Amino acid sequence: MLVGDLQRIIEYPELGFAIAQQLSDQVTAAYHRPVDAGFDSRLLKR
Repeated sequence: MLVGDLQRIIEYPELGFAIAQQLSDQVTAAYHRPVDAGFDSRLLKR
């Protein structure tokens, strides 16, 4: 669920649902590790 929440923090500002947030490189890398490992059931479908 956390990768889905973080994806929404990243994606929602572009869709007008939230304000943009600054994310550190460490947070971005931590997001990509589980996504790249296949934990994507809670991600927005594009």
